[in-house]
Amino acid sequence: MKVFEEKGICIEGTHFKVDPSSCEGTKAAVISHAHSDHVNFNQNTEVYCSKETLSLIETNYKKVGKPHAMKFGEKKRFDSFEFSLHNSGHILGSSQVLLEGDQTIAITSDFKMQDSLVAKKAEPLKCDTLVMEATFGLPEFKFSERAQVYDEMAQWCKKEIGKGKMVVLAGYSIGKSQELTAFSNHYLKTAPIVHEKIYENNKVYESHGVKLGEFLKLDHNLSESSVLIMPPSLCNQHLLQALEFSTKKEIASAMATGWKYRNHFDRIFNLSDHSSFDQLLSYVKAAGPKQVLTMHGYSAEFARAIKRKLGIPARPLSSDEATQRCLAEFD
Repeated sequence: MKVFEEKGICIEGTHFKVDPSSCEGTKAAVISHAHSDHVNFNQNTEVYCSKETLSLIETNYKKVGKPHAMKFGEKKRFDSFEFSLHNSGHILGSSQVLLEGDQTIAITSDFKMQDSLVAKKAEPLKCDTLVMEATFGLPEFKFSERAQVYDEMAQWCKKEIGKGKMVVLAGYSIGKSQELTAFSNHYLKTAPIVHEKIYENNKVYESHGVKLGEFLKLDHNLSESSVLIMPPSLCNQHLLQALEFSTKKEIASAMATGWKYRNHFDRIFNLSDHSSFDQLLSYVKAAGPKQVLTMHGYSAEFARAIKRKLGIPARPLSSDEATQRCLAEFD
C-alpha cells in the first residue's frame, strides 16, 4: 500500500480516502473528527466515522448520505486491506485510522497526548508508515501539564470575578468549549452561560456520557452567571464592549489556545487540543515506523526534525503549504 495526498489522504489503486476535501470519485471515506476542515461528504460515498463524530456532524452540518458509525477497534474491510478507528484525544469521537494490508499505515489526524477534563489522550499506533499531523511541529511549542494550566486559569478567573468583573472565555465550539464548560464547573464551581452553538455541542457530549456539569444557554440572561463562554470568531472587541454596556461590569477576557498571539484578549492560556513538539516526537518513537509522512502546520520543519533527532526517513505528505497553522480556532 502506498499513501499520497490528493484532496484527502488516499491509498494508491483504491477509491478510499481519509479526511477528504472532495469525495468526487470516492467509494469510501473516513472522517476522523467533526471540525469543519476535516468534514466532507456527498450522497454517494460510504462514510465511516465514530458514532460520536456522526452525532456532531449531524448537529453542526447536515445529514450524511451513507453513514457507518464504528466503534474504536472495530475492523472493516475495503479492497485488499482492513481499517479501524482508534481514539486520537483531540475532541469527542476523534479518531486515528489504522490501515492493515501488505503493510500497516497509521494516520493520526489531529491528536492530543494529554488527558483533559473531557477526553482521554491518544495512544500511539505501531505501524510501518506513520502519517501524522505537525500543527505545532516546532521546538518553540511547549505545552504545560493540563492540571497546571487549569490551576492558572482558575486563579486568574477567581481574581477577576472577585473584582466584580464578568469573565469571558473563548474556545472553539466543538472541543475546547466543552472543556471550558467542565473547567468552570469543576474549578470555579460556576455554571457558565454558553453561546447557542456551544450549548448544542455540550448536549451532544452529554448524550455520549461526558459529564460537563451545569450550563445555561445565552438568552438575554447575562446576570445569571459570572462566566460566559463564546466561540473565538464572535469574541471580538465590539462584543466585549457591548457586554460591558449590557452588564454594566468590566469584562476580563481570555482565550484557551496553543498559539501565542494575544490580540484583544487580556490573557492567553496554553490549552491546546493538539500535541506539542516534544509530544509529537514521543509519538514517533513509540509508533516505531520505518517512514513518517507529515501534514498540516509545520510539516516540512517537523519532518527534518524527525530525520535529525530520530534517524527515521520523513517528508511532508504534500508539497503544498498546509493551512491548518492559521486555523487557530481548531487548536
